Amino acid sequence: MRRLLLAAALAAALGGCWQRDVGRSYYPSGKVKTEATVKNNVLEGPAVTYYESGRKMSEANYRAGVLDGKSTAWYESGARKAEAGYRDGVLDGTSTSWSEDGTVLARARFDHGRLVASDAPAAEKAK
Repeated sequence: MRRLLLAAALAAALGGCWQRDVGRSYYPSGKVKTEATVKNNVLEGPAVTYYESGRKMSEANYRAGVLDGKSTAWYESGARKAEAGYRDGVLDGTSTSWSEDGTVLARARFDHGRLVASDAPAAEKAK
């Protein structure tokens, strides 16, 4: 019986070590400002920020507390503002930003934090 209680206590303690929860912050109005998956007090998984209107402002993924995967931002109108890829906390892949009307403002490609190519906006090329 004693071994069973010890095993149960150990299992409960280990289970608590890997606790996964969703953390939230709020605007003074009470509306959700951020929602993020947290594991052992470190960002782990999706994180979303919202405008006070409730529209999504940004979305990113974290692994062990650092950006890892696609990160996207939107204007409050809902138009896409920027998109970038991250690996181990540094830019990796194509990074693009847009004006609110959808015009590409800038585009760059990164290889694990190192800039390998960038495009000037179409308006700059026309000059």
